[in-house]
Amino acid sequence: MEQMKEVDIEQKSIEIQKIISRYTKESFVCFFADFVRHHPERNQFSFSEKFKSKYKDSIYLIMLRLSSDEVGSEDFYYSEENDKILQKVGDILLEIVSFYLGNYSRFDTTTSKKDRSEMLIHELAFKDYFQNGVLNYREQELNKVIRLFKPYQNKIKERLGIDLKTLMALCEFSEDDYQRKAITSKSFLFDPRMKDFVHSVQAGKFEEGLSQLPIELQDNFLDFFESPHSCLLFTKNDYYKSFNKKDVDVFCNLLSIDINDSFNNLFYSQPNPLELKPIVKINDKTFLNVFQKQLPNAVYKLLYQVLTETEKEKEQLNLRRGKVILESQTQNIFDRFFSKAKNVTSYNNYYINSNPAEKDLLYIVNRIAFVIECKASRSREPWRNTKKATERIRSDFDYCIQKGYEQCFEVEQAILNDEAITIKSKNNSEVLNTSQIIDVFTIVVTSERFASLQIDLGLLLNKKSSEDFYPWSVCIDDLETFLKTLGAVYNNRFKKFIDYLEFRELLHSRLLSRDELDVCAMFLKNPQKFKELCESDAYLVPDPYLQGYFDELYFSKKLNFKILDIT
Repeated sequence: MEQMKEVDIEQKSIEIQKIISRYTKESFVCFFADFVRHHPERNQFSFSEKFKSKYKDSIYLIMLRLSSDEVGSEDFYYSEENDKILQKVGDILLEIVSFYLGNYSRFDTTTSKKDRSEMLIHELAFKDYFQNGVLNYREQELNKVIRLFKPYQNKIKERLGIDLKTLMALCEFSEDDYQRKAITSKSFLFDPRMKDFVHSVQAGKFEEGLSQLPIELQDNFLDFFESPHSCLLFTKNDYYKSFNKKDVDVFCNLLSIDINDSFNNLFYSQPNPLELKPIVKINDKTFLNVFQKQLPNAVYKLLYQVLTETEKEKEQLNLRRGKVILESQTQNIFDRFFSKAKNVTSYNNYYINSNPAEKDLLYIVNRIAFVIECKASRSREPWRNTKKATERIRSDFDYCIQKGYEQCFEVEQAILNDEAITIKSKNNSEVLNTSQIIDVFTIVVTSERFASLQIDLGLLLNKKSSEDFYPWSVCIDDLETFLKTLGAVYNNRFKKFIDYLEFRELLHSRLLSRDELDVCAMFLKNPQKFKELCESDAYLVPDPYLQGYFDELYFSKKLNFKILDIT
């Protein structure tokens, strides 16, 4: 195996820290908060091409800067010089990330097939864990919190001093406040008097054109370009107008870090405080939202920690997270999706024949069976050592997706091979004539994303036989988004879903993607081309920007998610 030059991770991290510590903490943090939120609009930033994960790399640099004792003398803003500096930072970042895998991901002709497979699995899991951004909508994140923690409202109020409903309302208000400020900060762009200024800029007469604008417009223009992050700033007074002072104070205290606190975040793979507290307190009056989309997720993690003080509490909450929440949500999604089908029979928490193992969901829709298993377990951080990492990765995969597949397989085989099966559910027992079923699809729904390893099951899934079909394994949020979209876009959504499952199964062992919705978008944009690709022998690498298909529907109000009631 080819050896890679050793990289001193600590030294490389310190090297980056020294480069960025010339800048003041406030200006640096504000710049990258704006970059995280608006990076699609910042396409003139050459350095961004070096960042493999805009979010992960940015919050790492923020915490690296905050972990320095240097005060910094330069204000950070975009310029060609600063762009070149960040390109250098990006190069070092690439060295750091590559090193975590480099010694293990390089192989030559002497490397065994087994070792190559482990290296690939390790590399994919590492990149998915540390660099993968996922498409979730704000309502989905809020609903995840509400579903799990709704029964514990008294305990939340007692332990945190704020109730769940107010926490959720503050998260929503935070985004609304940003939207209002963003619209106001850009309103000058729509002033008809800006047309002459634009012509002046195009003619190379920037200063002359600017001086001809009314003072108010000049100020608005300069404010926006000097402080593009201003819409991400807020004061407690902004919130006091709509919420109780004590609740706002508790919210800010729970979910913010102080820019002047001491931190020790040197390594890329360290837990980042901004994942748990995505707000930075700039001073006694001003706060900065580094990433508002993270707020509901941070609340989720906070509440989970607060409500699992004992092993008994943890056991009960985990049982609810899996057995109660995931199964009921999956059932609700499929109930709505199949609601317009002509002939639907469904079973939940059922048993077949004399098999003592309980199964989750079974739908018979227009003579087609859908065998569904729901699995709630976490995909843990992969270790750096390939052998140990792949053992942990396989363990997590087997406990969740492999087990779900095996449970589905038992039902699938009974339907395909027995003339009739006995189904017991809720003290009822009935015999199902399987000759009436013309096809069977198996689906494993997970609470967490396994990313690449879930999307191409050929990497880890052990099928009972080579002839058996792969299941469709999908995260609950992606399932909800895809089925809602099918309902919004197609009149014959049931047939389209069948088409997708039939085509999708053909892609395993030749698909590289981190997000199922990229694959779904390929199908939705051009089902015929998707079919042709699936039936070919080509290795498929979907464009990660295909997810914009769902964003377009979401922002045009064609894809809607309703926030659940807390009361």
